Amino acid sequence: MNRSHILSKAALAITFVGVLLVSYPAARPVPKDQAQFGAQVVAQGTTNGVVACARCHGFDGAADGSGAFPKLAGQSPQYLAQELRAYASGGRQNALMQSIAKGLSAGEIDAVAQYYASIPTISLPSRPQSAQLIARGERLAKVGDIVVRIQACESCHGPNGQGEPPTVPYLAGQYSHYISLQIQMFRKGYRKSDQMKDPSLNLSDQDVAAIAAYFEQLPRSTPK
Repeated sequence: MNRSHILSKAALAITFVGVLLVSYPAARPVPKDQAQFGAQVVAQGTTNGVVACARCHGFDGAADGSGAFPKLAGQSPQYLAQELRAYASGGRQNALMQSIAKGLSAGEIDAVAQYYASIPTISLPSRPQSAQLIARGERLAKVGDIVVRIQACESCHGPNGQGEPPTVPYLAGQYSHYISLQIQMFRKGYRKSDQMKDPSLNLSDQDVAAIAAYFEQLPRSTPK
C-alpha cells in the first residue's frame, strides 16, 4: 500500500469520526436546564420506554380533574422527587407508578420534579359540598379532634393547607377524591408515614370526606 493511499484512508476516517461527533449532539440535544429537560420527559416520555407523565398528570400538572391523579403543579421539587424514588424502591406502592419510576434515571426524576414544581397552580372549581361537611373538615384541619386523637392537619401541612416545603405537600386545591384515596392508602399500609399512621386509622370515613372536601375548596397561594 503506497503512501498516498494510506493518507487517503486516514482522511476518510477522520471525516467519518467528525461526522459522528457533529451528528450525535444533534440527535440527542443537551437541555439547557433541568426544568427544560423535565418538560421533554413529561411531554414525550423517555427513550427507554417510560410513558409521558402528561398522559395522566397533564402537561400543566392539573391532571384530568377526576381526582384519580393528583395535581403536581407547584409542589416542591424535593417532595416530588422523594415520592418518585419511594415508588421506585417499593416504599410507596402503586402498580402503574412503580414501573414508571423504576424506568427513570436519577437525573430524569429530578428533572421531572423541577418541571412540575416550576408550573403555577391552576385553580379549578371544586365539587359542591354541604356547608356542614366543609365546616367539619375545617375544624379537623385547623383544630383536630382530641376525642378521637386527631391533631390538626395544618400542624404538618401548613396554614390553610399550603404545605411545608421541602417535604410536606400542599393540600389546598387538591382533588378531594385523591386526598380521600391517599388516607385510605395510609390506613391499609400501601403508603408509609409515622405522621399519617394514627390519623388514617382514627378518622372515620365521614371525617375523611370532610377533610378532603375542605381542602379541595381552598385556593392555592402562588409562591412568591
